[in-house]
Amino acid sequence: MIEHSWLSTKEAAQLLDVSQRTIQNWVDTGKLKSTKTLGGHRRLMRSDVEGFLVLRESAMPAALSAVAAEPPAANELRVLIVEDDRTLLRLYELKFGEFNVPHRLFLAANGYQGLLLAGKHCPHLVIADLNMPEMNGLQLIQEIRKTADMKDSKIIVATGLKAVDIMKMGTLPEDIMILPKPIPFQTLETILYQQSSIFLKQCLM
Repeated sequence: MIEHSWLSTKEAAQLLDVSQRTIQNWVDTGKLKSTKTLGGHRRLMRSDVEGFLVLRESAMPAALSAVAAEPPAANELRVLIVEDDRTLLRLYELKFGEFNVPHRLFLAANGYQGLLLAGKHCPHLVIADLNMPEMNGLQLIQEIRKTADMKDSKIIVATGLKAVDIMKMGTLPEDIMILPKPIPFQTLETILYQQSSIFLKQCLM
C-alpha cells in the first residue's frame, strides 16, 4: 500500500500526538508548511510532519520519556523542562521528585521536542535552557508565547551564558525569569510552590 504524500491537520495531529488546534497554530506561525485544497482544506507534507516525529523520538531515551507516560491528575501542576544536557535533565528529574508539590514533569532534550510536549500538555511552568542546537531556548519561548493556551504559563530560563551572550541571541520578554547554572534548586522549589498555589486558586474559581 502506497502512503499519501499529504496529510490533513487531523492526521498530522494523530501522527505527532498533539491536538489538531496545535497543528493549526504551527501552520499559522510558519512552523509547519501547508497548502490548501480547492475546497479550502489544509494539507501538510508527510515528510515535514515525519521530520518532527523523528526529532521527537530520537531526542529522548525511553527512561526519560516514561516520566510523562501517564496523563497528569486534575490537581497536578504541569511542568516542562527543556535541556539538551542529559545529565542535568536527569538531575532535574531527581530533584523535582523530592519536592512535596503535586506536579507532573515533562522532559525534553531539545527545543523541537519541547515544543511538541508544550503543544500537547500546555504546561503551567516551563524551564528552558537557552543554548541548544537546532531550536534554541529563545526560539522555543517565542513559539510558546504564540500559543493562546499558554499565554499565562510562567517561563524560566536556566543558563550558564553571560548577559552579553544572551543579548547576542536576541531579546527575552521582560517577564522571563533568568536563573544561573548550576541550577539553584531551592529557588526552583519555591517557584514551584508559588505556581502551584496560583494554579489551585484558579481551579477553585
